Amino acid sequence: MRLFEEIVARLGLDEEIASGEKFVVFPDRCAYFENVKAILSFSSSAAEIACKSGVLRAEGEELRVGYYCGGDLALFGKVTKIEKMR
Repeated sequence: MRLFEEIVARLGLDEEIASGEKFVVFPDRCAYFENVKAILSFSSSAAEIACKSGVLRAEGEELRVGYYCGGDLALFGKVTKIEKMR
């Protein structure tokens, strides 16, 4: 089971509440994204990520891809900001 499906199930939330961009940030360690279609641009300080419902920009320090497969992305490093671009 994927991370967000498990969280929604355990909390008993309506799945519509949990729709849209799905990501979680673990401070000073990494960020985890679901429904990733592509990495549009990448550097050690920023990444643009195409998701199912739009594009996200992650900013930080010493960023690196830790895992990218099957629509899941783990971005390691100090992630300081995530914003929706479009």
